[in-house]
Amino acid sequence: MCEALGLNRQERFAYHKNHINKVMGTAVVGLAFEGSPNNGGVGLKIAFTRAQASKIAAKRQREYSGKDPVTGAMRYQGRVLREKGDAYSVDVCVTGSNEGTSDDPKFSLVRFFREVVFQIILDWVKEGGDFEGYIPVIQGDQAGPHEEEGFKRFTKDFCQQHGWLWEPQAPQMPHMNACDLAVFPSMSKRHSAVTRKSTGSVASKDTIWRAAETVWTNMPASKIARSFVLAWRLASVVIKKKGANTFLNSKEVHQRITQDFHDTENGVCPR
Repeated sequence: MCEALGLNRQERFAYHKNHINKVMGTAVVGLAFEGSPNNGGVGLKIAFTRAQASKIAAKRQREYSGKDPVTGAMRYQGRVLREKGDAYSVDVCVTGSNEGTSDDPKFSLVRFFREVVFQIILDWVKEGGDFEGYIPVIQGDQAGPHEEEGFKRFTKDFCQQHGWLWEPQAPQMPHMNACDLAVFPSMSKRHSAVTRKSTGSVASKDTIWRAAETVWTNMPASKIARSFVLAWRLASVVIKKKGANTFLNSKEVHQRITQDFHDTENGVCPR
């Protein structure tokens, strides 16, 4: 009985930030527009993927069954999770081009962009595609994996070969990135609400990710489109301020997006 109560307390409360489960994911969004984002456009959910890779079980693995009441050692005597030789997914670190090894796999952005993101965009802009004739402009931020030489070389070469544009984000300017500016903050608020409905305890990694997928699925295209229009207008303010970001604490960060645009089923249009 004491052991059960101890487990419940441990699962319900996080006494340190290190006790909070974390899940890494990659989100890619876009805006299809003509002329200028000020003309409105179509908000695009391109990809949303959990940073996982496959491993091969070296032996039979069982579910955690609590600590030994005498020694305090962790016990794994529950149901069988996988047999030796079974493939299973694990959360891994995100890298630029390093895919790791079978024992220590990584989530390679080069592979993700080559096999997922760029293939989706190619289908959109090809002859007969939804956005035939559009020129993709790919913006990378300044996160560590995006600055890795192998990733930068791959994206630059791929875009050059296909007549696309690769425009990396300037350092220390998250307000020029639609995701950091508005998409992620919006998702974060909704994610907290969805997670609270799922559990009253410290959320497991799978619970966290399921909530994130729910938020992503339900996020309207207009939210993405508005984020890009806001970033576009803030770029003009950045130029006016000669690169300074002091305006972020002023009313200038509000650019009348709500007043100037109607939401549509797939994006926004000017009022």
